[in-house]
Amino acid sequence: GLTRKIFADIAKVSYSGISTNWKDDKEIPSWVEPFLYYYEKGLALDELLKILEKYKNKEKLE
Repeated sequence: GLTRKIFADIAKVSYSGISTNWKDDKEIPSWVEPFLYYYEKGLALDELLKILEKYKNKEKLE
């Protein structure tokens, strides 16, 4: 899963800022939701490309 540390690394934000400033009682910045949406979409696309590449290589063998 996506941990706070990994998120901080990917988003180029400080881990301490996430842990300190984004508590339950504080509003999460508006850019986070679309960021996570596109991050998840990118992971799904990477998985799809792996599957397609596997079958592309099988066609070359035939």
